[in-house]
Amino acid sequence: MKFKRRLTSGDLLLLELVFAIIFFCLTMSASMAVFGNAYEMSSKAESLDSAIRESNSAIEIIRSGDSAEAIDAAFASAGYTGAALRSYAKEYDNGKYKIDIEVSVSGKLYTAVINCYKQSDPETSIYDISIKHALSK
Repeated sequence: MKFKRRLTSGDLLLLELVFAIIFFCLTMSASMAVFGNAYEMSSKAESLDSAIRESNSAIEIIRSGDSAEAIDAAFASAGYTGAALRSYAKEYDNGKYKIDIEVSVSGKLYTAVINCYKQSDPETSIYDISIKHALSK
């Protein structure tokens, strides 16, 4: 006759603890995934927000000028570089991001293409917009 070993209360307690540990590990990994995704989304939203804020600032500079020379002077006073080439650049958020503005003037139509990106990844644009402004002079 075969002898069957029965589980004692100590064995059952150990088995219950193993299942509890496995359950809490799975719960912890799911929670970490949720918080990791939330942090990534927050970081992307923060970079997009600062890019839109800088782009709106540049758009206001363009909209406030009545001539190309006035707009050039306003960009220079706002800290943008590269006025001689009709291409402006400025770093923002402690050098983490950069905004580039390519300008063309055709008669009385001032066109600007604004592109914001991370300094570490200039190939990937965070935000870009094209704006046209009619000059009065």
